[in-house]
Amino acid sequence: MKQFKGFTLVLFTILFSSCGGSKSNNKNLNISENPPFTISKTYCQKWVAGVKGGGSGINLIITFSSVSEGIDFNEIYFRGKIIEATSKKQNQIVGYFKNETNQNVIMDSDISKEAANTPPQKFPFQLEDNEAVISYSNSDSNREEKTYYYKISNIEEKEMLAYPQSNPKIEN
Repeated sequence: MKQFKGFTLVLFTILFSSCGGSKSNNKNLNISENPPFTISKTYCQKWVAGVKGGGSGINLIITFSSVSEGIDFNEIYFRGKIIEATSKKQNQIVGYFKNETNQNVIMDSDISKEAANTPPQKFPFQLEDNEAVISYSNSDSNREEKTYYYKISNIEEKEMLAYPQSNPKIEN
């Protein structure tokens, strides 16, 4: 009976100690505390199209007051999704996160047809809804190019943008 209690204690210790490692996947990522840029404003805004099939999503806009030369912004991690950072203006990047309504998953008894499915991306960060992470690299560096990550907090959420429905073309 004493051995059973000891075995149970060891088993629970192993189980609980392994659970803590699954909380965050970003241990090997270079999280910057002092990035080579200064963010002046960050906000997100949901949108919905005014036409059937137009979809919906959320845009994340990040405006910089200064960016060091040679900095390239790569990806934005936001609300469980990863998207390429797109330059909108000189000191601004945008992440266009479109809601996926029709995922075309191939289910077939032929394994080669199912192999065409795109596996879901593993999200490496544990973030709140008002937090995002941007990845960047320094192309001016003479040493090996590394990817760095910077966490943005307190993202303002603006009122949803409802695009108007377009009027049908009337032919006379």
